[in-house]
Amino acid sequence: MTLPSTNAGAVAPKKELLRGCLIAAAVAAVLLTVAVLPAEYGIDPTGAGKALGLTKLHSAALPPGEPAKAAGTVAPAPKGSTVSAPGEVRALTIASKQTVAYRADTQEITLAPGKGVEVKTHLAKGATLIFSWKTTKGEALNHDFHGEPVNAKGDEFESFILENDVSQSSGALIAPFTGVHGWYWKNKTDAPVTVVLQASGFYTDIFKK
Repeated sequence: MTLPSTNAGAVAPKKELLRGCLIAAAVAAVLLTVAVLPAEYGIDPTGAGKALGLTKLHSAALPPGEPAKAAGTVAPAPKGSTVSAPGEVRALTIASKQTVAYRADTQEITLAPGKGVEVKTHLAKGATLIFSWKTTKGEALNHDFHGEPVNAKGDEFESFILENDVSQSSGALIAPFTGVHGWYWKNKTDAPVTVVLQASGFYTDIFKK
């Protein structure tokens, strides 16, 4: 009488164990793909997570204002800053590296009765000009802070600050075009008026026109 081999009984449990491990791994992979990735990371390669409402769990866990990223998409390039002060609408940022040396000048300009005088600077596009002026005795003048492109026609200019009957003014400009930028004052009185102008920035010269 031949006894059955004892190895047969040992092999069967090993096969069952291996098959059980494979089934468990497959189930885990399905759960990872269908449930865990959509709920925890917002990654939904099969679309089942969206159908089951699991991707909403990920969106709810994000900080306020941070959108969920779709799986397989490339993050967009960073946009310009949106930083602003409370209660303000952000203005356009205009900044540029300056190639002309910084300078500061003080000018005294005397206007004859009933006459006008211009003082100009040469500014390249993107260069900055800051100024402040006042009359020595508080007399009122008409003031036009303006600019004109290189080789401009007679009527080709832009007024940036236009004021009547003022004794002082101040401002700043980042030149929108290369050209001649500066001030025009008109003395409407019957006596000479002296203006003290303080200018600074990245202009190449300052002159009376």
